[in-house]
Amino acid sequence: MTTPHLSRALLERLFVAASIRRWNDQACPIEFSELDKQAHKAMVVVLLAKHHAGVDWDKLLNYFCFEFLSRVVLTDIKPPIYYKLLEKHRMDLAAYVWGVLAPEVQGYDIFDTLQDYFCNPPKNLESQLLKAAHDYVSAWEFGFIHRFYPEGYGVQEIKAHFDTSLKGHAPLLDQVEHLELLTSMFGQLRLQKRWSQTPRVPPTSVLGHALFVAFCAFLLSFDLKACPVMRLNHFLGGLLHDLPEVLTRDIISPIKHGVKGLDSHLKTLEAEVMQEHIWRYLDADLAQDLRYFTEKEFDDRYIDPSSKKAMSLESESALWECFNKNEFNGVSGRLLKFCDQLSAFLEAKISIAHGIKSDVLVNGAKKIQQKCQSTFLQGVHLGALFGEFA
Repeated sequence: MTTPHLSRALLERLFVAASIRRWNDQACPIEFSELDKQAHKAMVVVLLAKHHAGVDWDKLLNYFCFEFLSRVVLTDIKPPIYYKLLEKHRMDLAAYVWGVLAPEVQGYDIFDTLQDYFCNPPKNLESQLLKAAHDYVSAWEFGFIHRFYPEGYGVQEIKAHFDTSLKGHAPLLDQVEHLELLTSMFGQLRLQKRWSQTPRVPPTSVLGHALFVAFCAFLLSFDLKACPVMRLNHFLGGLLHDLPEVLTRDIISPIKHGVKGLDSHLKTLEAEVMQEHIWRYLDADLAQDLRYFTEKEFDDRYIDPSSKKAMSLESESALWECFNKNEFNGVSGRLLKFCDQLSAFLEAKISIAHGIKSDVLVNGAKKIQQKCQSTFLQGVHLGALFGEFA
């Protein structure tokens, strides 16, 4: 029996991102958190990458993780000051970031190059896609501020900066038809709060939750010795698993499972509205690709190489024993479900630790822990993660 390398400190680091408020020196009609920004950026960069041949997805995901964690450590620095500091103190800042994060990411070799990435930023396609997504989502956020209070100090200068930067990214951004519409649609998930029936600190959105699930599933894939394509699929599966909630909102589990037949009927409705409102804006191949991550999202499954059809698996071991190879495009729905439950548990427990609790949070966390603390997958005791927060 082994336990995952995913640490309590790293899990808590992700929730710090939910507490970091962006644009806190501007008049904001709504609050923007760093976790939501990073999740939105991940959505957009996936769209951009799917429209460009030759993307190295391993590099793209590693770079995204590096930038995400680095920004959580340094994000309180105002961007213009941050970039000026980098000009003379990049090495020192890199050493600081690594000093903070190294104990939290022990056991995951992909982070061994984080400091070098910070010191010597690459100029390849993957980094260009991330920068384009970063600026595009920042400009999307800033659009609310500009429309709300265009006379604010510095607002016009910031708008001019974004206008210039987006023009520079145009060769990448223009490849995605309906990008503005899709970005705004994904952004709706930033406005939908989890556990809407009870106060929580920090409040997390559906989109922030999706990134948490994606990040955990991606890292746990290394513990489970998943092949590279399956690792990628776990990130995409986590990120996209709640995408239908753009159109249905968050229907809580007691209602889904407490009303006979509702869950299966909801799946039918989700498929219909997704086709009408999202898939029709994508080319057929991309829509089929992304549909794989939103339908039967918690099934173990693979894609048959000959028929190109998605095949669900009942046996818990079949995926790992027979289809843990790149050519099968496997996804462990069981892993994604576990990460979904882990996220819900931590949303409750961290709020309780902050002193904001209710019977809903206390009972919810207890029920999830009892259900998941004995979870094993591939001989790895995933449920041990719950014990870290006992």
